[in-house]
Amino acid sequence: MAPSNNPKTNLIRGAAWTVGTRWLIKGLGFINTVIMARLLMPEDYGIVAMGMLVVGLIQTFLDFGPSVALLRKAEVTRDEIDSAWTLGILQGLGAGLMLLLALPLALEYFNEPRLTFVLLALSASVIFISFSNIGQVLARKAFIYTLDFKISTATKIASVVTTVIAGMILRDYRALVIGIIAGYTVPVFLSYWWHPYRPRWNTSKIGEIWAITKWLMVARVGQFILHKGDELAAGRIGTTAQFGLYNVGSDFGQMPVGEIGPAMLKALLPVLSSLEGNIERTNQAVIKTIAAVNTVIWPIGLGFMAIAAQATHIALGSKWMDAVPFVSLFALASVLQTMTSPANTLLILHGHTRSQSQIIWIEFASFVLAAIALVPGFHLIGLALARTISSVVSSLVTLLYTQKICQLRMSAALKTVVRPLAGATLMYGLVNYIISLPAIIASPALSLAAAILSGAVFFMLWSLASWHLIGRPEGLESTIMDKLTQWRMSRCH
Repeated sequence: MAPSNNPKTNLIRGAAWTVGTRWLIKGLGFINTVIMARLLMPEDYGIVAMGMLVVGLIQTFLDFGPSVALLRKAEVTRDEIDSAWTLGILQGLGAGLMLLLALPLALEYFNEPRLTFVLLALSASVIFISFSNIGQVLARKAFIYTLDFKISTATKIASVVTTVIAGMILRDYRALVIGIIAGYTVPVFLSYWWHPYRPRWNTSKIGEIWAITKWLMVARVGQFILHKGDELAAGRIGTTAQFGLYNVGSDFGQMPVGEIGPAMLKALLPVLSSLEGNIERTNQAVIKTIAAVNTVIWPIGLGFMAIAAQATHIALGSKWMDAVPFVSLFALASVLQTMTSPANTLLILHGHTRSQSQIIWIEFASFVLAAIALVPGFHLIGLALARTISSVVSSLVTLLYTQKICQLRMSAALKTVVRPLAGATLMYGLVNYIISLPAIIASPALSLAAAILSGAVFFMLWSLASWHLIGRPEGLESTIMDKLTQWRMSRCH
């Protein structure tokens, strides 16, 4: 499909392709996890997760964002394109070398000798993928989103197939490493096969690119430390198997809300941009979005908490049942992290990057303090609790900042959270009660489906009834009712 000359159309189309690609990749990844969780043990996942943490940390410190420099400029020259590609290679070579140098430290920190194979394989993979064709970025710049979709999908399929085959043969952590290697190598070949651009070595514009992107690197380091700090601590204080349970439980618990929440916010920034200059309308749009987001994420998050044990058993198998507390706590944490995201988008709109940085470090400080208090008594559960507490702090601080800087009333934002929170809490109790009843249906999967359906019907009825009782305010319910009215009128005509 050819790109449009309409920026709004390109934004909507880009968001649709991005969300579609994300969901498809996540879906394939989930299938991969379901299969491999039955072939491998938690400690196998723990070993690989430790290696990926080291890779992520080093890549964050060396991510100079060359692609961002190209995407930010309206017009780019051949020298700039090739310099960005060259900088990417230098970045990859640096990361690969740093991984080799960090190997002894990683072995000492995690006390896991099997990390040697993992980090050697990943260092080579990081170097190899840095040679990817910069043409993939040029396609994105030209609003040709299908290339990203094709490369990402083909790569994930190749990685899943490779991982499963290797898992059936090897039955240990090496299968996961082989799958990761496939994920790093396949896109390099596809990027040259599916895009005609052929980059050349060029260093003439590297200084200009660095001037544009150096602060992005600093921001990414802060984000990594914030969102992976608990895993870095968990890898140190727990055994390899315990860390595997923590890592998989975290990913599994955050998955439902993590895939819905960000997708709902994709179009918010361009919408707010179109309203900029009208503070009242902008803030009304943010409040309405907070209401809509919370109406969706609270029942999903608390519903997943209620069925955490059953979902873990069905999806991952009986040997992963010790991960259930992590699944439950991270399902709640994902809701708390997302519930004020529209307010954060408002800060982005007004360019308050310093305030966002302060919020990140306040959240991290609250996590550290909570972890110091809770880990001695609760071990790894304490880390998950600390993450949940820091998410609450972050949400409240975000609202305080937007009230002070952007005149967004904190009371109005919190008021929109009360109704979905109350309904989701009642739904949580109902689903738990249904699950505790003697099994009427022989199949655990069907019994679980009945509990989920009951919870979903209850929450929808609660939402509609409470919406009517409080005077039908604007939000998700009003949007749905308006769409239904328009549909009925179109059918009548």
